[in-house]
Amino acid sequence: NALKAAGLEMRGQDIAAHNARFRFTDDKIFGSIWSIEQKLGQEPTFAQYRANGGTCSSTPFTKRYGKWEVVMQHYRKWKAERGTSGTPMVQEKPVIESRDGGEAVIAEFIESPVLKNGEITGGKLRKPPQLFGEPIDFRGLRHAPINEQAVVYLFGMVSRELGFSVEALQQGFPDCEGKYLYDKTRKLWAKARIEFEFRASNFRLHGHDENECDVIVCWENDWPDCPLRVVELKSEVMRLPSK
Repeated sequence: NALKAAGLEMRGQDIAAHNARFRFTDDKIFGSIWSIEQKLGQEPTFAQYRANGGTCSSTPFTKRYGKWEVVMQHYRKWKAERGTSGTPMVQEKPVIESRDGGEAVIAEFIESPVLKNGEITGGKLRKPPQLFGEPIDFRGLRHAPINEQAVVYLFGMVSRELGFSVEALQQGFPDCEGKYLYDKTRKLWAKARIEFEFRASNFRLHGHDENECDVIVCWENDWPDCPLRVVELKSEVMRLPSK
């Protein structure tokens, strides 16, 4: 920034690539918490995190998420999106310097079975850069959601048709403040605190308080005894027009 203000240019590397090298990814931040959790056998406080070899200072956490309680809410989501709390820590891809000083990521390969002559055999397959849900061709969404972000996007497309009005979205719990159509005859609306999840049961995995939420919006409802109202978008899009 100082060079830019002085009207000078950086030599040997692109500024964006230079800045990206020092930007912490969510995998790096939450992966560092995961390593400490494995050492302690429980989710650490920030003091425990630092005392047991945590590699990040407080700055990346507070700037991106705020208080440690909010950091841990996002951390639990990060773990849940990878399956279970027992999922191995994400390994970052090796990085080499490109000729112009920027970063070039080495392609990652994973051991995976492949089909050869009609039989499953071992072999190395290139890890796909992106995974997709089943094709649904619902309006502007080509594939079914496979994460919470896609659930938020899909809900935004159909919220009005489902009787909801969105007031505000936020990073902390609950994710959304809105209203729902309480009485169609008298056209009365009521407040609704909404939490987005890929699966309804993730609400429990993230340690959320059911007394602080009114509605769970998810792609798949795998929590039949949920004490809250659950809106399963997987079922809703089946009855809504796809165009």
